[in-house]
Amino acid sequence: MTVPTYIDRRSAGAAEQVIALEAERVSVTENGTVKRAIRYEDLREIRLSIGLAGRDSQVLCRLTGRDNTRILFGSRSWKAIGEWENRADRFREFNAALHARALAHAETIAFIEGQPFWSGLLLPCIGLALAALGAAFALYFLREGNPLALVGLPGMAIGLYLAWILRPRPAKPYDPETYARTANTP
Repeated sequence: MTVPTYIDRRSAGAAEQVIALEAERVSVTENGTVKRAIRYEDLREIRLSIGLAGRDSQVLCRLTGRDNTRILFGSRSWKAIGEWENRADRFREFNAALHARALAHAETIAFIEGQPFWSGLLLPCIGLALAALGAAFALYFLREGNPLALVGLPGMAIGLYLAWILRPRPAKPYDPETYARTANTP
């Protein structure tokens, strides 16, 4: 039986990683050296979320072990500045195989869909920063009665809108069997 693997690179500063679903564990190898590994029975959480990949979005899978070891991989892999390779087809197969293997320990694993809390706070802050810049621009010119103050209003409105649509939403559990059923591996 072959070991399912998935190759991913998260950023320019990260090495290409090979994530392997071994018989007893999920491992990450970089440049031929195992960097991280989590045994299936030590998996605490499998989290699926949407993340950015340049101008596009991608599905991210975060595995967390009981000792806080983390493995992260996504459906797009970094190639060059502004260029991400779409690997959604291979990601889908690998994710299904991962869920099929994790099912044996499903009672001790939290299967969560949604952003981690810290990530959910970061994105609205970008919108709020844009709104603050727009407001500062408008107030600066408004003090002098300059009509150029109106130029800051769209920045304020867009920033507040972004903060609202990117606000944190509660993560929710999902059924791992949904993904495991699509796996080609036993």
